[in-house]
Amino acid sequence: MKDLNLYLIRHGQTEWNIKDQMQGSQNSPLTQDGILGAKVTGQHLKNVPFMQAYSSPQQRAMETRDYIIHENDNVIPTFELTDLREMDFGTWEGQHVPMLKKEVPEFNTYLTDPANFDASVNQGENYLEVLSRMKNALTTIVQNAPEQNGNILVVSHGTVLRLLLCVLNGGDWRLHRDEDYFPRMLNTSISVVNYQQSDDQTEGQFSVKFFNNVDHLNQK
Repeated sequence: MKDLNLYLIRHGQTEWNIKDQMQGSQNSPLTQDGILGAKVTGQHLKNVPFMQAYSSPQQRAMETRDYIIHENDNVIPTFELTDLREMDFGTWEGQHVPMLKKEVPEFNTYLTDPANFDASVNQGENYLEVLSRMKNALTTIVQNAPEQNGNILVVSHGTVLRLLLCVLNGGDWRLHRDEDYFPRMLNTSISVVNYQQSDDQTEGQFSVKFFNNVDHLNQK
């Protein structure tokens, strides 16, 4: 019986987050508050015996992962997984969000109508492409777990985690951008997904224990 808990965490706050700039395939540095959030998250999780720690290969995610595990009482092997990267926003990368809302009609489709968003307008990714690779990422992680039971840290990004967690929680991917339907993922929020697979199953089941928890950040 395989029984794994995946701790899915959004990276710490970055410069582009506070400037309201689109940040997907491109990177901006963690702010001091972002670094503090990662350290506080690590202190909160310091007694969790993680077997492994994954992140996307993007700098903000790797640094957040490393700040978290630095606080841990265990030596934890680290890995980067390309499928965990943030959604690619193409020509919108680095652009100011209020400007895009005002001047680019397709941007509002991206924000409010995922089913009809066509990424050819910005040469980026579509939502279903993102969902597919994020599911692949979790499959890779559970297949490569060194033990049948245990905990694994996974640091990724806001847009991709919101989509993935909405669907794993039984939600409709077409509605995941609706704040009343499913919330946006906050920086250094913690979500826990359990994976169980019995010995006679060819594939197991993911279930969401909780998502977007930031209670630990009150310690900052």
